[in-house]
This record gives sequence, C-alpha cells and structure tokens, in this order.
Amino acid sequence: MSTVTTVETAKIQPIFRAAARAEWTKIRSVPSTRWLPWATVVLIAGVSALVCAFVAKGQRREDGAEYDAFTLVHYGVNFGQMALVAFAVLAVAGEYGSGTIRSSLAAVPDRRVFAAAKLTVITAIGSVTGIVSSLSCTLLARLVMPAGDIALGSSDTWRTAFGHAAYLTLLTVLCAGAAFLLRTPMASMGLLMPLLFLGTAALTAIPGVREVGRFLPDKAGQRIMRLRDFNAHEVDPWIGIGVMALWAVAAVVATMTVIRRRDA
Repeated sequence: MSTVTTVETAKIQPIFRAAARAEWTKIRSVPSTRWLPWATVVLIAGVSALVCAFVAKGQRREDGAEYDAFTLVHYGVNFGQMALVAFAVLAVAGEYGSGTIRSSLAAVPDRRVFAAAKLTVITAIGSVTGIVSSLSCTLLARLVMPAGDIALGSSDTWRTAFGHAAYLTLLTVLCAGAAFLLRTPMASMGLLMPLLFLGTAALTAIPGVREVGRFLPDKAGQRIMRLRDFNAHEVDPWIGIGVMALWAVAAVVATMTVIRRRDA
C-alpha cells in the first residue's frame, strides 16, 4: 500500500510543480492580478501611517487608560483588504469568466491538482503581501507615532504583526475558495464584500445576534491585531484567528469537493 502511494505521489509531484509554475505565470501576465497585491500593501500601510501620524495623540487623550495603539497601527487593513479580496477572486474566477479554465483543465486533467496548485500560488502571494504590509505598518507606526506608543521589543507588537499577516493570508484562501465555488467575479464579490464589510457590522449591532456575528471571518480574524476588546462579545485573539483558519479550511475542502463534480 505504501509503495503504491509513493509511486502515485512521485507521479503527481512534477505535474503539481508544472501547474504551479503555470499559475504563477498567469497571475503575473494579467495586469489586475499583478498589481492588486502591491495596491494592498500601499493602501494598508498608507492609511495606517496617516492614522498613526494624525490621530494617535488625540486618541490617547480621549481613551486614557483604555488607549490601544495597535488599533491604529493596523487600521489600514479595513481598507486595503478589499484589494486583496479582489486579487483572490480575479485570480480564480477570472479564468471562468474568460473561458480559459477549459484550456487550464485540459493541461492539468486532475482537477484536484489544478485547484491545489492555484490555491498554493494564490496563498503564497497573499502570505507575502500580508508579511510586507504587516512589517510596513509596524515600522512606519514606530516612526510616526508618539514615543512610547509601541515598542519593537514588545511581544504585543509582534503578536499583532503576526496576526495581521496571518489574517490576510487566511483571507486570501477564503476568497479564492469562494471564487472556485461561485465561478464568476460578480457573484464572488457580491457575496464576499457584504459578508466581510457590511454583514458583520449589521449582525454585531443586533441584540441577540452578536454572539453569532463575532464568529464571522473578519470579526474573528482581526481581533488578534488589537490588545483590547471593542465590546464584551468579542472572542479571544487566538481563538479568533483559529476561527478564521476554520473558515479558510472549509473553503478549501468545499473547493476540492465541488471541483471534481462540476463541468468547466
């Protein structure tokens, strides 16, 4: 049994590597998917730096002992993540919309290998984007914020920075999985934008539904980027990123299940 498995793995590996290289080439050759990760970094770091530079002093006076500098350090994620969502959706659904998915599946007949290669490349780009934007926000905040607001030697600084990068990585996986399921950019964006940016705010404002709203992807995943709770209904930071990981895993499992049964 183990010998058969080893032989099958040896056959799949070169196909997977070739498929991954092809996906990397496709992403680089399309202007939108080539530039959206860079736009994500610029938006997140730029908005965060501006907020840290012009809001931090007043926020500290207003909040007093409840002041949480990291709410400002990673504030730009609320805006820049929209570009990363668009990247993940277009990297997947763009092929369905243009019809090139047929040639891609002809080149890689094993649909699970094709989906795994595409998800791997998209996730790697999302991860690098998250790391770069996280480090940019942290270092820029250290330069522009009042002395003492954040310290590069603090474990809190690097916990929130890690959470920033992890959240964007998992968000990329979730959105790519959703795009595989819905297969069109319009349907994917139509679901993800309200879910991530409007649905959470609406649900968490309704008494009796807040307990459910706190487990939505953005609400749970972004908690690790702050030290303090906004309200009593928020989850623990590490539980929150764990919930976000479960959303991403569910998206991958659904993708691998559905792609085998659907026609291109």
